[in-house]
Amino acid sequence: MSLNLRVHGLSIGYDSLPILDDMNFNLQGGEMVALLGPNGAGKSTLLRCISKALEPIKGTVFFNGREAGSLSAAEIARQLAVVPQDTGVDFDFTVEEVIQMGRFPYDKGSRKNKTNNESIVNSAMEITGIFSLRHRSAATLSGGERQRMVFARALCQEPELLLLDEPTANLDIGYQWELLDIVLRLNREKRVTVIAAIHDLNLATLFFRQFILLAGGKVLASGSAEEVLTEENILASYGVQASIFRHPLHGRLQVSVGKDSMSSMQKKVRDGEKRVHVIGGGQEALSVLEALWEKGYSLSLGPVSREDSGYHFAHFFDIPVIENPPFSSISDEMCKEHLKLMQESKWIVLPPISFGEENLRNLETMAEAMAQGIPGIVFGEQAEERDFTVGKAASFLERLKGQGAFFVNDSEEALACMKNNEIHKKTD
Repeated sequence: MSLNLRVHGLSIGYDSLPILDDMNFNLQGGEMVALLGPNGAGKSTLLRCISKALEPIKGTVFFNGREAGSLSAAEIARQLAVVPQDTGVDFDFTVEEVIQMGRFPYDKGSRKNKTNNESIVNSAMEITGIFSLRHRSAATLSGGERQRMVFARALCQEPELLLLDEPTANLDIGYQWELLDIVLRLNREKRVTVIAAIHDLNLATLFFRQFILLAGGKVLASGSAEEVLTEENILASYGVQASIFRHPLHGRLQVSVGKDSMSSMQKKVRDGEKRVHVIGGGQEALSVLEALWEKGYSLSLGPVSREDSGYHFAHFFDIPVIENPPFSSISDEMCKEHLKLMQESKWIVLPPISFGEENLRNLETMAEAMAQGIPGIVFGEQAEERDFTVGKAASFLERLKGQGAFFVNDSEEALACMKNNEIHKKTD
């Protein structure tokens, strides 16, 4: 069960005023697409036109190669289902009666068909978690309950194409996840083609693999998350600065907005301070960066790869960072750049990272900077379990200890050490 959708030269609007102009895109059967764009971009208008609720000014929509205009309402209803943004109920039907309306395109009146309909309706109510509400008046439901009821009605249509207009509106985070998980299973198990207008970009990247981004009445970008969710596209469509990064837990692209305003605010606090330089990346370094940043310290970082969570943290806050290609050794040029950042810093901090041959030169550079009078802080005195250099890293750590590096167990101790040292200097 899947439906190929083609939108060709579509212009849509109200009172002959186009909201969307010359829309063109193709969806193969079984695709699951997030329709993105700011309020007023035309997401709902496009979905209404695809469902034949709104006639286009010009252009055509094709279902499996057939013009939508040539299909009857019953044929359309057997091929696609819509979950609208507005889920209000005007009549005093029970929840079950509203959901049963999804079977109208198939209702032939036979006893066998009636039994089949009852089974499908009950299954839809179970899937959406509203079976216990089946005898309630639909008019008494909360917004989230109505959303699930209308979604259950759409499931009863057994659609080949499912159109969702803000499907997670009015739902708490648990039901948002549950509903989109149901949609994902329909897509995977029954090859239902899905188009969902959705505002939450980060939620969208967890469930969708294809994206269409609207801006200026046209398709600004379409394709994968990497192709569509770029800083340039977010600025062009939503009008806001954004930082794009991969989530450290699940690896999907995420969007964080407000980059410029946040950075400028932080810079007002931090301008004029000498930096704290943090060596290396990964989750071990990220927690240290967050603790130092929260306490108002200006930072620099490196060397890290572009895929590292620390790199994304630095990029978002406009923190100086040395970028190193993944799985690459540290070059002489990078060592010079690294040493320069350390020399410009108030402190050098070494998080509890692991040591291999490729990053051993970081310890050598830290020792050189400390020899020039820059104090250092090292997390974790016992490094045997993190030393994959046959003892070379451990020797460097002993050298750092001999140079006066402070060894701490966690960020709280590191912050206390830095504070005490600053107080001691002021009283000298």
